[in-house]
Amino acid sequence: MDSPPENEQTIDRVVIIFLFVLFLLISPLRDIWAADDNPWYVPYLIWLAIIFFAYRLQRRMRRDDL
Repeated sequence: MDSPPENEQTIDRVVIIFLFVLFLLISPLRDIWAADDNPWYVPYLIWLAIIFFAYRLQRRMRRDDL
């Protein structure tokens, strides 16, 4: 069986990352990282991680298109 083309694999990664981000921001985990006893910067670190992974994925997709 042939493996899917690289573009389909990249789209699969996008969907997986989107679902993971959705899980982090909507699930009961949100109550953990948004709790009052956490440092003020925890939500910003989570957003930074989301932006970093989106950047890496976008950069990889652009490189594959060349």
